[in-house]
Amino acid sequence: MRSVKTTFQILDAVAVHQPIGLSELARRLGLPKSTVQRSLATLAELGWIRPDGQAATRWMLGEHARRLSEMIDDFGHLRDVVSPVLDRLNKETLETIHLVIPDGRMVRLVERRDSKHPLRLVRPIGAKSPLHAGSTGKCVLAHLPEAEIENYIDGGLEAVTPHTIVDPDRLRAELAEVRDRGYATTVDELIVGITSVASSIRPMDGRPIAAVSISGASPRIPAGVRAEYGRLVAAATQEITDSLR
Repeated sequence: MRSVKTTFQILDAVAVHQPIGLSELARRLGLPKSTVQRSLATLAELGWIRPDGQAATRWMLGEHARRLSEMIDDFGHLRDVVSPVLDRLNKETLETIHLVIPDGRMVRLVERRDSKHPLRLVRPIGAKSPLHAGSTGKCVLAHLPEAEIENYIDGGLEAVTPHTIVDPDRLRAELAEVRDRGYATTVDELIVGITSVASSIRPMDGRPIAAVSISGASPRIPAGVRAEYGRLVAAATQEITDSLR
């Protein structure tokens, strides 16, 4: 744990004082040069820092740090654009509205508007679910490149509930349907008793950066309502996508 803390201290110092050399870093942090050198080598290998020039004598932030900064800025902009749309969907449907972002083989909940019904779904911010199990995950997975979809399937499809789709061919057919109609649905696949309808946000190159869902107790969302909610959420994500462009 101490070595991890030291590495982050060195990364912080590089960010503040870049470009900066080994001797100055060691002096500022009160650390042995050998310790600083090891951390610098690790950070450089992982792409967090890079040399300022040809020789690795002075260091500055690298590509990973730049991309992280852009992601933070983009997420702040995304939240500003999405917030009124989530509010409107919540008011129109009286159901729970979720905003998720991709996180490896999962999607992670980052924003929520709670249902007005006494019987409602309440998932904590930060909760994760597999891409194949929930409506938000499926509409993200459906719009990934084919090679990434196959790689995901090859990684195994775990049953979250007895209703989760775990057959690869059935999942492929489901993803094709998601692409055709513009939204995904799940009935009891992630949480028994909960139905969800979702559509993904895909600006620029069409790769999903987030997804929005309408979720509620299954008896309140039969097939006809699912179709209505599907049109609503697809229109909402298209509105968000257009704003981000």
